[in-house]
Amino acid sequence: MKVNNTIVVSIGQAGNQIAASFWKTVCLEHGIDPLTGQTAPGVAPRGNWSSFFSKLGESSSGSYVPRAIMVDLEPSVIDNVKATSGSLFNPANLISRTEGAGGNFAVGYLGAGREVLPEVMSRLDYEIDKCDNVGGIIVLHAIGGGTGSGFGALLIESLKEKYGEIPVLSCAVLPSPQVSSVVTEPYNTVFALNTLRRSADACLIFDNEALFDLAHRKWNIESPTVDDLNLLITEALAGITASMRFSGFLTVEITLRELLTNLVPQPSLHFLMCAFAPLTPPDRSKFEELGIEEMIKSLFDNGSVFAACSPMEGRFLSTAVLYRGIMEDKPLADAALAAMREKLPLTYWIPTAFKIGYVEQPGISHRKSMVLLANNTEIARVLDRICHNFDKLWQRKAFANWYLNEGMSEEQINVLRASAQELVQSYQVAEESGAKAKVQDSAGDTGMRAAAAGVSDDARGSMSLRDLVDRRR
Repeated sequence: MKVNNTIVVSIGQAGNQIAASFWKTVCLEHGIDPLTGQTAPGVAPRGNWSSFFSKLGESSSGSYVPRAIMVDLEPSVIDNVKATSGSLFNPANLISRTEGAGGNFAVGYLGAGREVLPEVMSRLDYEIDKCDNVGGIIVLHAIGGGTGSGFGALLIESLKEKYGEIPVLSCAVLPSPQVSSVVTEPYNTVFALNTLRRSADACLIFDNEALFDLAHRKWNIESPTVDDLNLLITEALAGITASMRFSGFLTVEITLRELLTNLVPQPSLHFLMCAFAPLTPPDRSKFEELGIEEMIKSLFDNGSVFAACSPMEGRFLSTAVLYRGIMEDKPLADAALAAMREKLPLTYWIPTAFKIGYVEQPGISHRKSMVLLANNTEIARVLDRICHNFDKLWQRKAFANWYLNEGMSEEQINVLRASAQELVQSYQVAEESGAKAKVQDSAGDTGMRAAAAGVSDDARGSMSLRDLVDRRR
């Protein structure tokens, strides 16, 4: 069976810190030294290692190199990666500049980001050429920062223009005042959302507001740090990618393309949320273990999702549950998930979008664990919060000159804000139409079709910032 190769691009301070944590975990799961990229003498890596690694050298003592590209417009995080894990990564794929983006989307998109783009695309060409079968590109970035939002948007647009057939999953961290005091984060986030609507095949949201609360409540940390939040994200990403990295008799391989196909019912509705179980404090994970039914209940609990919303109060458009660990629990998991599915508030024009994946290889922290991926209409609440914070700034034109002086116009800003509102409304319409369909379901297919027709698929019709820039010229 041909292995699907996945390339991970991390952008900005937060994106690269998450990437460093993710690659350390993935290396350990495959039996690869996270400092050197080597395995024990005479021992091959576990699983489908070539899905996320390439091999340097033909001998058994060769090292395994992550299919990773790290980019930042300032050097500190990349320099730290070089100092601590420099032997693991391809040094040509660790790309940084000195000027930084200053927390400004416009600098990342219109300024310094454009100068570094050719080098990044060249490295992507190199990595893609090394792949036998490109399964997808995962982009890790925080869209509250200038580099993660601005250059992240620029790169994702460029990826879709050049490699339109390759699935692109954006893993986007949303800002929270509890984690950062950068006042312009709502601007950067709203500006980036337009590109994520238009050019990403899906966007997995990691909401710092929810992550901070989870680390405080579930891990009993009084004042969670960024490292604590990144560890939560790493747990989820390792679980999501496990079926791409391991195979086995009972393992159900789910490629990135298959995952996105199952989770995205139509292009305008591709913003996802996730949850992980068990959320046992890291220092107790080896000693405290939840039962299958407890884990499933925890996954779907409103207080467990990695976004500040209540999914059980919205509607599930599509759902994937990925289980890894002890396979003797599979029959119990099947039964418990079937029972949970009956309780979910579904959208009745997509009644069968519930996928289950199994991976026999456990993670490094838990003998058994689960990840929930959900396309749920409650994501509108999260995005609406960002829009509200944007409006509080924009109505006073607070800090507007930071963006106008870097080449943006008020017209562009208003168009991008309207695009974010359209995204919120598309999920609100999906929720309303799903509720109507439940009432109309007794009338048969006619009710379902009527509900589905109420959801407009207009995301690709929105004007991109690049279109607006070109029009001004």
